[in-house]
Amino acid sequence: MNDNIKPNSAPPFRRASKGPALLTYWAILFKRMPTLSAQRTPLLALVATGAVAAVAIATLGVLLSSQVDQTVAVRAELSSKSDNYDSLRSDWNKQNDTISGLRSAVGVAERREENLLSAEAALTTRSSALDTREGEIKVAEDVAAANTFAGEGTFRVGVDVQPGQYTSEGGTNCYWARLNATGDDIIDNDLASGPAVLTVQASDGLIKTSNCAPFTKTG
Repeated sequence: MNDNIKPNSAPPFRRASKGPALLTYWAILFKRMPTLSAQRTPLLALVATGAVAAVAIATLGVLLSSQVDQTVAVRAELSSKSDNYDSLRSDWNKQNDTISGLRSAVGVAERREENLLSAEAALTTRSSALDTREGEIKVAEDVAAANTFAGEGTFRVGVDVQPGQYTSEGGTNCYWARLNATGDDIIDNDLASGPAVLTVQASDGLIKTSNCAPFTKTG
């Protein structure tokens, strides 16, 4: 063996701070292994190759351990975010339930308001109908009052009694008389024990009744 020939020295070993740099380093070292094996005995080459392989395996183990740690960290972070997501979703569902409840309450209130408005409109219509009915009754009462006078009293023609024919159910000793304006002259009279018929003339002054049922105009 020529002592003057110096074998190629292996590149200095430096601890890389990152995984890709270590891989690059060992790749270069493996490329130079044929040169080392050619200049030394096969046993030395085998030992060197084993050592390099051991170091490479250790390095890969470190890298894999680092990747596993990172994977565990990422999974923990995803789990935490998933819990946060579930919590936010639960809060969102609660808010939706609250909103649904409020909308339902608003719907009930709106329907109640509609019912109240309908009831108010019905009451207004009924009140208007009652007012109309009361007006009709009053007119009928006024007409009846104008066409009716009592069976006991003295009434002035043209004011209390209008000319026309009146009837009464009469009564025991039902008396009526047609008088002049001063009441001192009897134009006509009658004493009935049953129904009575009285015809009032426009020329009459007063009408006097006694012990009779009310007189009602019939013509």
